[in-house]
Amino acid sequence: MKTIPAIAAATFALDQASKFATLRAFSGGRSLQIAPGFFDLRLVLNRGAAWGMLSGRRLLLTAISVAMLFMLWTARRDLSATRISRVATGLLAGGIAGNLLDRLVRGHVVDMFDFHWRGIWSFPVFNVADSAITVGVALLLISSLPWFRAER
Repeated sequence: MKTIPAIAAATFALDQASKFATLRAFSGGRSLQIAPGFFDLRLVLNRGAAWGMLSGRRLLLTAISVAMLFMLWTARRDLSATRISRVATGLLAGGIAGNLLDRLVRGHVVDMFDFHWRGIWSFPVFNVADSAITVGVALLLISSLPWFRAER
């Protein structure tokens, strides 16, 4: 069970470090082209959830985050049945905590990864916590498949 807190702490630390660096580097509104026409680093202050949903509903999003962390905590024994579910739970906890801290301290979530395609297509800007939550959910779903349940 030590895997879950270690992954959560590492995810949280990486998320917060990347947000701190982004705020310092791009506070003036600049961006950095990493792969022109495909990927940039830029500062976006997101007052909502994924894709800006529920924008301005900070209290609701904070409550959802706290509830999710509580649910992960209460289900931790069940969620630690396999290696893949332990990794998933750690990623989820670290990611949720990272975005929760942003909402509590800053009033918004700091996003920075901007994927797009030559001005034709753009994916919503996201951060390390968002990535961890997405991968964590995917791994948790995979771990629920019958052939993963037997693994310890």
